[in-house]
Amino acid sequence: MNKKIVGVLATVIIIGSALAGWLVYRNQQTVPNGLINQGYQTVDARQSDNTMVNHLGISVALFLSKNSATINGFQPVGKKSYLGNSKLINSNTPTAKSIYKALTGHSTFNTKDYLKLVHVDLGRVYVIQHESSWTLKSKKLTLTFHKTTDGNWATPDGTLWFPVKTK
Repeated sequence: MNKKIVGVLATVIIIGSALAGWLVYRNQQTVPNGLINQGYQTVDARQSDNTMVNHLGISVALFLSKNSATINGFQPVGKKSYLGNSKLINSNTPTAKSIYKALTGHSTFNTKDYLKLVHVDLGRVYVIQHESSWTLKSKKLTLTFHKTTDGNWATPDGTLWFPVKTK
């Protein structure tokens, strides 16, 4: 064969292989079937009490798809707010710090950061599901959820997450 034909054929094979690899990676399912197209949201931080607990000081919503996730932060409760129980805000836990960092880029709680909806695409996520817990891992955020006695989910800091309908 001619060297030109061999070179063109090799180039086509390399480009085709790269394209096929990209398509397989892009369509690979990294979230278990039971969690695909599911959403989880904390109780409204302004209505948090000893039963319905939200230690984050903001309302947070997490939406999962086949291999990616988004997280939203909104409706903050200030330390001196008359809405909600500001004594329940525990912004120094590892869970709270990682959520704040994913949403705003810094690990401290500031109500001014959440006056408007903060929407962050977590990109590709990997979800590992166990018998009564699951862990979400991405470049920006790692969260572990465990099942509560009432059938909802909670993070290690005690914040409750409820299933919600996705868009």
